[in-house]
Amino acid sequence: MVRSATSARPVGKLEGDGPSSIGVPDRWRIRWRAETHGLLTTNRLVSELYGIALLVRARIPAGGRRARLAALLDAGRRLTLRPLRRWLKRELAPAVVGPRAGLWREARTDWPGYVRALGIEKKALTTSLVLKEPGPGGEKGVLYSSFEYNWIRLLAHHDARRFFQEYHLVGASSWSPMDYGTLATLAGLSEDPVFIGVSNVADLDASEVVAPAIQALPLMACDWIDPARYAPQPPGRRSIDILMVANWMPFKRHWLLFEALKTMRRNLRVVLIGRNGPGRGERELREEARAYGVRQDLELLTNVSIEEVTARQCDARIVVQLSKREGSCVAPAESFFADTPVAMMRDAHVGSKAYINDRTGILMSRPGMGRTLSRFLEEAGRFSPRAWAEEHITCHQSSAKLNDILRAHARKSGRPWTRDITPLCWRYVPCYVDPADEARMEPAVERLRAEHGIALEKFRYRP
Repeated sequence: MVRSATSARPVGKLEGDGPSSIGVPDRWRIRWRAETHGLLTTNRLVSELYGIALLVRARIPAGGRRARLAALLDAGRRLTLRPLRRWLKRELAPAVVGPRAGLWREARTDWPGYVRALGIEKKALTTSLVLKEPGPGGEKGVLYSSFEYNWIRLLAHHDARRFFQEYHLVGASSWSPMDYGTLATLAGLSEDPVFIGVSNVADLDASEVVAPAIQALPLMACDWIDPARYAPQPPGRRSIDILMVANWMPFKRHWLLFEALKTMRRNLRVVLIGRNGPGRGERELREEARAYGVRQDLELLTNVSIEEVTARQCDARIVVQLSKREGSCVAPAESFFADTPVAMMRDAHVGSKAYINDRTGILMSRPGMGRTLSRFLEEAGRFSPRAWAEEHITCHQSSAKLNDILRAHARKSGRPWTRDITPLCWRYVPCYVDPADEARMEPAVERLRAEHGIALEKFRYRP
């Protein structure tokens, strides 16, 4: 694989002469910006109140049907109280079930502009796999297609109703709460539900507002790791003290680690692996670290291959994951299979947080975090994350669970089920567990393209 440029340079001292020094006003500006990012958008009370306002807005006739539906679907991402969600389900029902299902899809008069705004003009689906070819007697095939932009491509560029006559669509939501607007566009295309994996166990109950058009699966993206891809180093031979695998965007909250490092021993080896994003890259990360007075030399690796990420995970003593809110977050589960325990934040709404226990890692709070991480480093050897993960969340178990769900649905619907799905795993993107299955499934991939015009684009590492 082609590996992109990497860097592993000291972060630089906070004080003193030279380009690495930062003045007091800049230091406080950087810290304020880091600590206030997402403060309102991740606040549960603010979100709930906004959701209530959206429910009320949906009762006002002005603006028409489209505005009313938009308010309801946005409220789905805000509300958590059960009585309010039951109210929301009643209001959304006409757009999800019955003869008028698909109202939101039909209400999108700006569909071409919506496609352009999402940057999904091309027709090929990415991060997608054919898991099963259609068979005789109405036996449906299975297409696994992760992420919302692929589902919109399917709707915008292909005959989705005809596709659903022959295939089940299995997806993976990219965030939590789920994007109810995208889910509502899938309603009314088939008598069968669309099967969508959640990004947080909380979304299993929350998804009821779009049932039965959508059937939420008790499977997260972090549940598809192949243990065979990880070769953990013995504890005594690990060279990285603290590893963080997270893109450089502000919601990953690197600043929490920087704040903690100031109170930890200076000779720690700390490695950060990530990707640049809009307006934020290595330079901004280093500037932020200096603003918090980090004394250690930080190694920053940008846009590296999954093989290198895996090697670092297998060479780390502990891993930290600090987001307040995101999707399932695969990196902690990957670290488990590297036999590396993980520290996450107690206040986090992150799917893989559900797997933190006394065998896999710790939950921590901001006060005293430096002391907590220092103690975690000292006690890292007592954890057994790989053994726990092998018992509960391998790709083999998840593939079997998905197969059982689809088979049970087929039999309940009176359709045949003569062949099981091809097992899959996540290796940065979805792929077949057995590499030989790629060639074996090629005729099924070609059939999907020839009969429905749906091409599957193979993932390539970016140079």
